[in-house]
Amino acid sequence: MTNQGEQLKDWNCLLSFLADASDQRTNDSAPIVILAGNGLPILADKAAELYLQGQVQQIFLVGGIGHATKVLRQNFAKQGVLFEDGLSESEMCFRYLTEKYHIPTERFILETTSTNSGENAQHALTILQKKGALPERIFLMNDPTLQRRTRATFEKVWKGTGVEWCNYVPFVPQLIELAEELHFSQPELNDQWSKDYFYALVLGEMVRLKDDEQGYGPNGKNYMNHVDIPQKVWSAYQRIRSSVSGTFLRS
Repeated sequence: MTNQGEQLKDWNCLLSFLADASDQRTNDSAPIVILAGNGLPILADKAAELYLQGQVQQIFLVGGIGHATKVLRQNFAKQGVLFEDGLSESEMCFRYLTEKYHIPTERFILETTSTNSGENAQHALTILQKKGALPERIFLMNDPTLQRRTRATFEKVWKGTGVEWCNYVPFVPQLIELAEELHFSQPELNDQWSKDYFYALVLGEMVRLKDDEQGYGPNGKNYMNHVDIPQKVWSAYQRIRSSVSGTFLRS
């Protein structure tokens, strides 16, 4: 295997782990899907598909203005959908979905102020509690590079509610070329992440998921439940981290 082939294998190992799609069941259903704020317009389309196929009754768009807001706006613009500055991620997705798919506005719930996964989870819980009884199960969607941490965070914040969380992961990104621009086996994902932003997402997630002093688990900041990282995944991360330079901080 070539050096790039080895690197691609390591990257795709991380991507499969982060997407956390193992418990997904085809044609499953739930009363609500929560789409957490992210930079990928295609996930709004996938949430619409769930509704239009009768797999969910409501779409809960959660997300204010954060690291992904500019990315989301730029990615919408690439497909000719323009939004003014100042809109939250959930507001952009709401406008897009109601205009493109004509989904009735009463089928949406919006949360527009959260700026991180912990706030996503807490604000969503508060809003649904005010509306009455919580659903027995909820689909959870996010950028697949953030999916595993998102679920671990929601499960911690919603502990004791009895809600069953089901990851809905419509695709697991798989890299086929590492160049100045990233290329994926799913062409619709090309140009959706800049290389630096993608590196920051993926490598940053591994640091956050590692349950040590620097991580977000119980042994660190305690933002989320403990996550086990298989040794082969951590080894892949270490090989990648030793081969790239820079801090790759999200901005």
